[in-house]
Amino acid sequence: MPIFMTEAKLSEESLAVLSNKPSDRKKEVKKVIDAYGGKLINLYWMFGEYDIITIYEAPDNSVAMAILMTLSAGGNVASHRSTILVPNDQAMKAMKLAGSKPTGYRSLRKEWAGWRDEGGES
Repeated sequence: MPIFMTEAKLSEESLAVLSNKPSDRKKEVKKVIDAYGGKLINLYWMFGEYDIITIYEAPDNSVAMAILMTLSAGGNVASHRSTILVPNDQAMKAMKLAGSKPTGYRSLRKEWAGWRDEGGES
């Protein structure tokens, strides 16, 4: 299953509530991920722009989006940013594949090799 990392910024109201009445958000997040057939790998609290980082598996992008929509629907999350994490073995496979196809693509460095800016443009 694909692995996702979501950084979430909680609403000010949510942070105020948690300050007065602590709640184990990891257990609650796990319930949602499990319900959609995913697997919570871990949840961490953090300093900075975001408050929580969640690493989890989901069957596909649509399920991951449904998980995020469910978690955000209650108004606890002010914003979030998600990233798909690619395991090293899959990245190595992609690197090998990327160099294996003759595409005819020329990078800008190759396309402009030897070009010098002489100035004079108006």
